Parts: sequence; C-alpha cells; structure tokens
Amino acid sequence: MSSKPTMRDVARKSGLSIATVSRVINYPGEVPAETAEIVTAAMRYLNYRPNINGRRLKMTHTRTVGVLVPTLANPVFATSVQGIEQEANEEGLTVLLTSSNYDPEREMGAVSALLNNRVDGLILTLANADNNPVVDLLLAEKIPFVLLFNQPERADIAAISVDNAQSAFDITNAMIARGHRSLVMVAGQFESSDRSRQRYDGFCRALDQAGIEKKHLVQVRFGETDLVEPLRDLLLGPDAVTGIVCSTDMLAIAAISACRTHGLSVPGDVSVGGIDGISVGGLITPKLCSAVQPTQEMGRQALAFLRGLIKGQTNPQSLLLPHHLSDGESIGSIRGSSRRRSSTRV
Repeated sequence: MSSKPTMRDVARKSGLSIATVSRVINYPGEVPAETAEIVTAAMRYLNYRPNINGRRLKMTHTRTVGVLVPTLANPVFATSVQGIEQEANEEGLTVLLTSSNYDPEREMGAVSALLNNRVDGLILTLANADNNPVVDLLLAEKIPFVLLFNQPERADIAAISVDNAQSAFDITNAMIARGHRSLVMVAGQFESSDRSRQRYDGFCRALDQAGIEKKHLVQVRFGETDLVEPLRDLLLGPDAVTGIVCSTDMLAIAAISACRTHGLSVPGDVSVGGIDGISVGGLITPKLCSAVQPTQEMGRQALAFLRGLIKGQTNPQSLLLPHHLSDGESIGSIRGSSRRRSSTRV
C-alpha cells in the first residue's frame, strides 16, 4: 500500500518548489491565482490534504467565524450574510467573509485563508457539497463547519437550506396550472452550483408529472445579465416557449429584460418565474413571481448550528426551511400568450 502523499510530492507534481506549495497552502492570498490553481490541481490529483489539525491544537478559541459564499453581487447571499452577522453580533462573535466567485478551484484557497486567520469554525456555500475536497479536509481535520444553501446527500454534515428541487417544482407547476406546456429553464452552470442542478431536477419532475416530454435548458455563467442571445431561438423560433423558469431571481430579471428586447411582453406573451425571493423582485414591473427563501433566517440558523459544533456537539444537524410562492405578476395565463403569438407570426 502506497504511503500518504507529502508536500514534496505536490511540489514534484506541480513542477514548483516546496516553498511555493507551502505558500499556496498557508498564505494563498500572497501567490498569483495561476500558481494557486496549479498547486490545487496537483493536491487534488494526489489526494493530498494539508495537516491543519496540528496548527489548530495550539489555538485557543478566537470567537471568530469564517464565511465563504459564491458572491455578494447576488442579494440572496448578501441577505444570508446579514443574518449571520446579526446572530454573531448578539453572541459577541466576529465574522470574516470571503467569496469564491462561483469558481470551485478557488474554494480550497479561500478556506485555507480563513483557517490561517484562526477562525473557530466555518459557514460555507460550495459548488458541490457531495464531491468536494474542502469537505473531505474539514471532516478529516475535525474542523466545525455548516453548509448554507447546499443540500448534501450524506447525513453527517450540518446544513441549512430550503428544498431546492421542490422550489423549482412549485414555480414550474404554477405555470403549468395556467396552461403552459412549452417551458424552458434558465440555470446557472451546474458545475458551479449543485443548487442549480437540484432546481433543474425539480423543473423536470414537474414536467414529467404533467406529461410534458420536451425539456428545454439554457445554462449560463453566474453573473450573466444579458440573455437576449441565449434565449433568442426559444423566444422567436418555431417551437417558441411560453414560460421561462429561472434558477435564480437575478436570472429571472434578466429574462424579463430579454423578452422585452425581443418585443414580447411579460406575462402577456411569456411568463417568467424565479427562485430566491430577493427584495428587488418586488420592485420591478411586472412584480416577479418567485419561490421565496427565508434567506436571512437561514443565515441565523447556520450560525446557531455552527456555535453548537464549536462547543463540542457531535451530531451535525441539517434543516430545510420552508419556502413559499410570492404573489407576483410575472406569470399569466397561456390564453393571452397564444393570441399574441399567433398574430405576430402571420
């Protein structure tokens, strides 16, 4: 049986010095991103895990927690961080915050940087909770952590989320109930978000139960705000859809804009629904119909769970908080859509 890989093995595999590998592991913010990616890829290939536990044995509690989210540009994450900080303030804790920009390659470096700042535990939103070297490392080193928005399949990980698949199922069913049979899901790239993939699963389940065989999918990069070209054929082609289900509210707002650019009204010609329940969705016209998550409460619950783990709790808890559909105006009956489209195709 082969021995465990060492830092020297990582250096040899990456073609870099041991000193460089050490800096990537211990001070990732001080090395170029390209160098960090090379070292991280070598660590993953070799299944190398840094020995963080040795450093942590020398620590006392710092009353500081680390938080990793994909981005703060999406209000859903900003609001969850607000919930974390509110709970932290009540408990006299300090929050250190960083983001991955939806890049799985950046997660290990970001977590290493937080651990180097001697946080007592971590709250994380990861690209993929069930196949992730960050999770493997934290479990192996017995570092307290809670996943936020992720729904891992394994039961030994603390997690706070809503039911992602059910959220998409419900918003899709709201369109089907109004007569829509030609639907597309616009989703963030699956490799960057297991939530996106789970929501697509819910979309497909709703279509299957309604006997709808054709399942249109458009995947876009997170942060994409221009859906005019990605949706062109599905909005104007011979098999034009009448409903757009989006994996986030930010994508739904972009989809409404794309519909208008193509001369289509929402919900007169096309119905649009989102998932998240960000406040700006209620300020646009038409008011967005969304599967609303209790985002701020999710953040508060995540920190409460993390505090229990830091204090020595050994049975990680997971919780799915309830969601609900907002009373938006962006989903309408298929009848108006059919009349308008038939008149524009003559």
